[in-house]
Amino acid sequence: MSDETFKKYILLITFGVVLFVVLSNTNWVIAGFGFVLKIMTPFLVGAFIAIFLNVIVNFFKEKVFKKIKKEKTRTTISVVSSLVAFLGIIALTLGLLLPQLFKTGTIFVKNFPEYQETINELGEKFNLSEKTMEALELNKLKESVTTYVNDNSASVVDYIKGVASSVGNFMYNFFIGLVFAVYLITDKERLKKQFNKLFKAIMSKKIYDRVLSACRVSYSTFTNFVVGQLIEATILGSLCFVGMLILRLPYAGTLAVLSGLLNMVPYFGAFFGTALGTFLIFMVSPVKALVFFIFTIALQQIEANIIYPHVVGGKVGLPSIWVLLAVIVGGSVAGFAGIILAVPVVSILYGSLKVYVNKKVPKEEQ
Repeated sequence: MSDETFKKYILLITFGVVLFVVLSNTNWVIAGFGFVLKIMTPFLVGAFIAIFLNVIVNFFKEKVFKKIKKEKTRTTISVVSSLVAFLGIIALTLGLLLPQLFKTGTIFVKNFPEYQETINELGEKFNLSEKTMEALELNKLKESVTTYVNDNSASVVDYIKGVASSVGNFMYNFFIGLVFAVYLITDKERLKKQFNKLFKAIMSKKIYDRVLSACRVSYSTFTNFVVGQLIEATILGSLCFVGMLILRLPYAGTLAVLSGLLNMVPYFGAFFGTALGTFLIFMVSPVKALVFFIFTIALQQIEANIIYPHVVGGKVGLPSIWVLLAVIVGGSVAGFAGIILAVPVVSILYGSLKVYVNKKVPKEEQ
């Protein structure tokens, strides 16, 4: 038996043993994977933010501060400007949204009796039964909610604590990720040289070339995804703003910005933006809320069938079925962070596998 054959048998036996251990201890493996993922989440978020910021940094370096000759100075100014722009977008969104939510809540409380009158008028107009009208009695609904909260105060408190804990974890992961992202961008050239040197030292040339190729594909795919999402968010937000102005709908600026940003969250972002916008406008005018709902559904169809395939789909090349599966699995494993990171991560795997298959399968057989 040759040494090459012996090595193959050893690898096969090792793989079999590892597979048996994994299948025999799936609970332990899943728990271990979840623990590692929990630790790594801030750094994964940081890597995503770094690539997102890097796109803006390159824009500032190549377009805005290109006359600055000293590379280090130009990079530092571009990083600071990108960070200010990034945090400014977040602050602008919260500054637009939170006051509107507070205003909507105030309007809802003030107009509560009028809503009941409107429901009664609609009931008389459409000859609704007494049972149906009792079900639509807002005061009874209010009393039922109050009674439920009083009777299940412990569960409600636990739920609030759970929500607060989730928000706290998200803020922690975001803050640590943001700091990590700044370090990545600032020292990216040094880190690139260090990893390049390390890989050359521990890998054969053949493996090194494969790893380098995979890294290039990963970076290109991830960057294209971010650029595509930014372009799509800008287009969608602009269309939403113009459409709402034409239809004379309230909160045009707020909901346009919100729709654009939330649309960067695959699938669920668009639905959440529609629901939130419909709720805000409903407090002002139920008819205008219905108009907004129909308008955003139509706009989402245009986005899904025209904008996304040509902008993001063309850049990433990930079929819709894989996008949906990535979002569902990512959300199940890592919550909101998983939803955000799932599509670019799967895009990287998809792109890398595509390159590998295209190399292995002759062009005439593809």
